[in-house]
Amino acid sequence: MKIIVPENVEEALSVVDRALGSFMHRELVSASEVTDVLLDIRTALSRAEQPATDVTIDLSEVETEMEVSAQA
Repeated sequence: MKIIVPENVEEALSVVDRALGSFMHRELVSASEVTDVLLDIRTALSRAEQPATDVTIDLSEVETEMEVSAQA
């Protein structure tokens, strides 16, 4: 199994890792700092476009079942 992580997710994880590293050594973190980090994550996740994937569906079996039902 291969899991592909989009570039924007990797960037968001990087923002989280940097913030955690910075926040771990402090007892208090201001609300504005947390808001900035959350906005950075949101920006990273919404910036890159997700590539569209083609989906192929074989409807031959469904069509055959529909024909049988219609004849009954």
